Amino acid sequence: MSKKDESSSDSSENIIDFDSSTEFVVEKILDRRTYRGHLQYLVKWKNCTEEDNTWEMAASLVELIQGCDLLIKSYEKLQTPSSRRELNIIYENKAKRLKIDPSIVLESPFSRDFKAEEILKGYKNNGEVSFLIKFWHLKQPQVVPSCIAYVEIPQMVLRFYEKHSDFPSSQAAFDQQWNSYFS
Repeated sequence: MSKKDESSSDSSENIIDFDSSTEFVVEKILDRRTYRGHLQYLVKWKNCTEEDNTWEMAASLVELIQGCDLLIKSYEKLQTPSSRRELNIIYENKAKRLKIDPSIVLESPFSRDFKAEEILKGYKNNGEVSFLIKFWHLKQPQVVPSCIAYVEIPQMVLRFYEKHSDFPSSQAAFDQQWNSYFS
């Protein structure tokens, strides 16, 4: 992939050149997600069908497609914190209707691009480990299954386990604990 270095009268054209024979123009940014720790945007390509939409790395879009940073900025501007506040209200109302704790209404806050602030508590329920996580822009902490937390916030999970693990305080205590496993 290489950036198209043509000067044109329309500087808002977002062109990417594959194999110098096919040009793809970014028409619109449709969505965003974090995939394996990297920010990606769902791109609608000009003169292509909806099936041809692709998830592209944010860094690649900005680096390789002239003017794409403006499309990304305009998309991000539409994703305002007020919409997050509205989600809080929706989830709290849903929890009230279902007569359950609001913290368990939201399946996976990560799918809505909420950022984890802190793991408050970990617990086992029917053999499954879950975490109570405080998210930025959400009033209520959310219960997240460990399988999701391990993928989305592995470093935070590791720090939580390190903080709450009971490690032996000396080599002698370690040796005693180790030997107890084999007796």
